[in-house]
Amino acid sequence: MSPAAPSTAPLTSSPGKGMMAGLKTWWLSEDPNSLAWHTRALYLDYIFNSGLGLFISLAIYLSWQGTTWGFLQGFMLVWIAYLVCRLSAGVVFSLQDRRSAMPIEVLRRWGRLPVLLQLIDGTMLSILCLVIYPEVDHMTQAIVLASLLVMVGSTAFSLAWHGLAVLVYAPPIYISLAWATWHQTHAYAKPFAGFTLGMFALYAFYVRNQRRTMNKGFELARLNGELANELQTKNVELHELAASRGRLLATVSHDLRQPAHAIGLLTEQALLDPASGRFKETLSDLNGLSHSLSASLATLMDLTRLDAGLVQVRMAAIPLGALLEGLLVEYSPTARNKGLVLSVSSNPGWVHSDPVLLHAVLGNLLANALKYTRQGQVKVYAQESEQDIRVVIEDTGIGIAPDQLDLIFREFVRLDGSLPGTEGLGLGLSIVRRYAALLSHRIDVESKLDQGSRFSIVLARAQPDSRALAASAASANDERLKGLRVLVVDNVDLLLKSITGTLTGWGCVVSTAECMMQAMDRQATQPIDLIISDYHLGDREPDGLSVIAKLRELHQASKPLPAILMTGDVARELEARANDAQITVLHKPVRPALLQRCILQVLDAQG
Repeated sequence: MSPAAPSTAPLTSSPGKGMMAGLKTWWLSEDPNSLAWHTRALYLDYIFNSGLGLFISLAIYLSWQGTTWGFLQGFMLVWIAYLVCRLSAGVVFSLQDRRSAMPIEVLRRWGRLPVLLQLIDGTMLSILCLVIYPEVDHMTQAIVLASLLVMVGSTAFSLAWHGLAVLVYAPPIYISLAWATWHQTHAYAKPFAGFTLGMFALYAFYVRNQRRTMNKGFELARLNGELANELQTKNVELHELAASRGRLLATVSHDLRQPAHAIGLLTEQALLDPASGRFKETLSDLNGLSHSLSASLATLMDLTRLDAGLVQVRMAAIPLGALLEGLLVEYSPTARNKGLVLSVSSNPGWVHSDPVLLHAVLGNLLANALKYTRQGQVKVYAQESEQDIRVVIEDTGIGIAPDQLDLIFREFVRLDGSLPGTEGLGLGLSIVRRYAALLSHRIDVESKLDQGSRFSIVLARAQPDSRALAASAASANDERLKGLRVLVVDNVDLLLKSITGTLTGWGCVVSTAECMMQAMDRQATQPIDLIISDYHLGDREPDGLSVIAKLRELHQASKPLPAILMTGDVARELEARANDAQITVLHKPVRPALLQRCILQVLDAQG
């Protein structure tokens, strides 16, 4: 029989099955949880009541004045033996219940035993009331009366769920006690008898209400369990939905990054070619579109990395001046193309943050300001205090209505996408908010419609770091790229040509390979200073990390060969493997400026 929750519903089904099912539920719960709880309460009550029963027995035995001494001794012997058995049952059940959860069949057997125990109890106490109780003195009668009312009354809680046990136990005792008290000769006999019957009515009322209360409690517990299971199911579905979105973003980003990566490298390379003068305007437009595509894909990549939990915060002391100067160089072409004035005030201060994430936050805010400013200027400056430095990005753009300020940091929100040049995914500010939360940086925003906006981020001051300063100065010197021997490994011919042209334009000596065997041959014929490898090199080839590991093994130097891995994948395992191997990861599409900065940083780290 399957477990069923307790029910207080009337028996309105067919006379046969409905009445039997109702009777079983009435005298023994089939729900495992309620059965265990009720049985535990009853056997704990046995331990308490057995001690009280022994006290009553001792009081009667010591004050006995009747003539049937042999009957009293026989009764007491049976009664005490019963109490010992009941006490033992309570102790044994409690010990077994404490050790481990009982199977439902074992619980049912323990649940049926109280019917027999309460039948014996009710019979013995009825005999005590009718035969022995009248033979003791009035003081002992008062003690016995009070003790019996307490002992029987206390079972209303533990027996409320067990209707049959109540029927064979409580009514015989109350009626016998009232009858025996009624026939006493003292002045309080009849009032005590009436009081006993009143206690019986109160007992029945309490049992009925207690049973209803417990059934409602277990029904609520059952409903809560169902709601918890439903909530857990919905939570799993939401996690699966989030994971599906992450996989979709990763797949789309990966498939689009390869051509965007090649387009960016080729257009900037073509713009530098003196022979392309007649096509420079077209190439400039193409380069602008490439920048826009790269920015959108970079935003998708950032969102995917955030959702996958791949963003790791590495706090350090950062020279704010170098960071702001880098932003000026990076975004000046965009401002110039829109006819805007971009002014960036340098600052000699140092701040405590993650250099990569802080660059992403400020870059997103600056790009957003340039996007939504049609005319005028965009200013970047710093406001200093003793404890922190506030970096402010202020524009003369379209502004934001007061009732929309709370919306701008939500995903996929673009307040005005109808303006030319404001196309995008509506993810930039949501990523800014999430990065700032990871860094524990506060972001403030003030804006007036049609007058402009003012975004600011508060950064804690830091002590200058001589090593970081030296690395920053070295990174600004691109003379180190001239003569640098670079091996590029990629199985896509277009990507090989585009990155080779970019590196050659910087003065690097480039050799290329499409697989591990070619890469090993190139290394054997010409020493290399740096490896740049794609991650996916074909189904039959090892991945880029394995290629780099093999080339490092053949290099046989005291320090590992500097290496950069370029990929469109966003995966926690990939990031972890690259980090363990001390390999820098660049996520496609990679603009030439970012590639150059990364190469110099890798060389600086190598020393």
